[in-house]
Amino acid sequence: MDIASFGSRRDPDVQRYLRSSIHQIVRESCRAAGLSWDSCHHEDRGDGLFVIAEPGAGIDVLLEPLVVRLLGGVRRHNKLAGGEARIQLRVAVHAGYLHLDEHGATGVALNHLFRLLDAAPLKYRLAEAAGDFALIVSHHLFEEVVAYSVGVVEPSAFACVPVKVKETHDRGWVWVPPSPARGASAEPAVATAQLAVLLAAVVSRLDEIVQGGR
Repeated sequence: MDIASFGSRRDPDVQRYLRSSIHQIVRESCRAAGLSWDSCHHEDRGDGLFVIAEPGAGIDVLLEPLVVRLLGGVRRHNKLAGGEARIQLRVAVHAGYLHLDEHGATGVALNHLFRLLDAAPLKYRLAEAAGDFALIVSHHLFEEVVAYSVGVVEPSAFACVPVKVKETHDRGWVWVPPSPARGASAEPAVATAQLAVLLAAVVSRLDEIVQGGR
């Protein structure tokens, strides 16, 4: 998971506050969802976190209570935060085999997870909705788990999107919850996020053109 447009907040105090806030939100959400934080593997990513659920944790826990808790934590934060400290959180969920060593985690599943998180349609849909949360799950998880789930996050609320990042060409499923009413203080951060997504799309398209001409 990561905070959208984190780098556009140039004030070091704001960045430190956002990092501290997202660590607290994720840690408390995991515990509230029934995951032992101390048994999970977690790594700081600068503008977010990477978490491997504890051994034995069901994927349904990650796709229902944890997602709902994360959404609630972000919205509680934004209710009290000013525009510069507002969080728009992107979350990706995938499952697969990983290898852990003294340097951290590695594996094909991990690479795919980060490609999902970096997918342009996920960023675009979050910016377009001017919301505070967006979730993407892998096509495999959607077909095996989400499509048959009954809960707060209905399968029909997901949209299938292309995932074309570096060497990855696949599909993912995105859920963006309806946005609560916001005050005017949130508008600058939203506008910044929308502009960042548009610029990223332009740069990506230019890179495709350049690569195609070689």
